[in-house]
Amino acid sequence: MKALVGAREQRDIERLVSKILRDLGNPEPPLHLDQVRDVLALDLKYYSTTDVGPLAEIAHRIKVAGKQLVARPGLMLDVLKKAKLSGLWLPDDRRIFIDQELPPAKHRWIEAHEITHSVVPWHKEFLLGDDELTLDPSCHAMIEAEANFGAGRLIFFGDRFARDALDCDPTFKSIKRLQGNYGNTLTSTFWRFVEDRDPEIASFGLISQHPHHADIGQGPGGEPVHRFVASAGFLARFPHIGSMDVYSLVRRNASWRRKGPVVDGIDILTDATGSAVKFALDGFCNSYQVLTYGRCI
Repeated sequence: MKALVGAREQRDIERLVSKILRDLGNPEPPLHLDQVRDVLALDLKYYSTTDVGPLAEIAHRIKVAGKQLVARPGLMLDVLKKAKLSGLWLPDDRRIFIDQELPPAKHRWIEAHEITHSVVPWHKEFLLGDDELTLDPSCHAMIEAEANFGAGRLIFFGDRFARDALDCDPTFKSIKRLQGNYGNTLTSTFWRFVEDRDPEIASFGLISQHPHHADIGQGPGGEPVHRFVASAGFLARFPHIGSMDVYSLVRRNASWRRKGPVVDGIDILTDATGSAVKFALDGFCNSYQVLTYGRCI
């Protein structure tokens, strides 16, 4: 995500997020997004396949990839699904729409994502701009990456999360404690902990299938790995190591427990110079995926 967001855009978005937090009086975590919407004069609505009413009045004004949608809300839902949109922001109405049929745990991130769209000035130009721009897939990916970047900076209070994480032990227990403090999902907190706690230290995060229970976390097509993230330090020192290499470590150090702490041990990865480097592994199963945190020691 960060690779798609330019350094200048990152600085601009961070300034916008800092202003929001200042306008809220620099609150303590967790961030209450309803207060953010109040400050920004944004309204929040939900829509679903069983109740298209909220979309009816604005159906004729919505564009997806620069194309005007039809005025029939029922047909519009099909278009939104095909476009894989889980939320919408309408600049003229200052409204955010969220698909209420998504798991509630995802609503917070989607709302923060749409809030970012609403405050980044050039996003309005993109969403309401000419077709050549909005139909460019790379441009669309960049705009979405910027919204994700802003959402993360917002609900994790800019650099504050990194400072708080650095004050904690590098363990999964710390990740769960920070999850409670910030009110975000375990997965997003896990991701942020790996990337931001100490970027220069080689560390990684893996979301995967349980090595001993095929019914827990099996991905599409039977793939065992869902997502893999690594710190800047890891990428620099282990450029040749991929997600399946890390999954091998998880498999060797996983217990047969189906829930709770399931990965614990010390294993070795070879860095780009051929040196053996020890990693402490700490993994947790939430009953449908295994999240493993690894850090060089």
